[in-house]
Amino acid sequence: MPAAVKRALLGFIAAAIAVLTFEQAMWEALHLLAMPAMALPAPYPMDPVIPFGLPRVANDCLLSGIAGAVFGLAAPWLRGPLWLWGLGLGVIVAGAGLIVVSGVKHFLPGARWIPFRYYTEIMTIVLTYGLPMAGGIASPLTWLRSLLVDGAWGIGLGLILSRLGPRPSRH
Repeated sequence: MPAAVKRALLGFIAAAIAVLTFEQAMWEALHLLAMPAMALPAPYPMDPVIPFGLPRVANDCLLSGIAGAVFGLAAPWLRGPLWLWGLGLGVIVAGAGLIVVSGVKHFLPGARWIPFRYYTEIMTIVLTYGLPMAGGIASPLTWLRSLLVDGAWGIGLGLILSRLGPRPSRH
C-alpha cells in the first residue's frame, strides 16, 4: 500500500475513533452539566441527519474521517505535537460548522433528508445572496460549546494518530 494511502487511511480511522471517544466524552460532560445554552442531548445520538439520513454519530464519524484523512496526509509536514495541530483543526471545524452548516440549516428547518435538487437550489441562493444567519450570529455560549466539542475531537485525533505509528517522513 502506498505511504500516502496508508497515512490517509490511518487519519480516517483516528478521526472516527476520536469522534466515538473524545468528542462523545465532551458531549457527555456537557450533557451532564446541563448548563443553559451549552447543554447537549445524550451522547451517541442516533437521530438521522441530512444529507444521507445516517444516524448523527455515524455521520459525524464519516465527515470527521474525511477531515482526518487530510490531516493524516499532512502529518509529515506538521512540526510539533499532533494533538496541538488537531486542536487547531478542531477550531477550524467548529467555525465552519457554526457558519456554514447553520446557514444551510436556516433553509431547512427540521429537515432530515432532502433530494439533491434542493441542495443545488440552496447553493445557488447561498452563492448569490451569502449565508443567512437565522437570528443573527450564534451566541458566545454556542461558540464555546462547539469549540469544546470539536476541540476535544481534534485533540483526540492528534493523540490517536500519533499512537498508530511513528510519524512518517515527508517522502
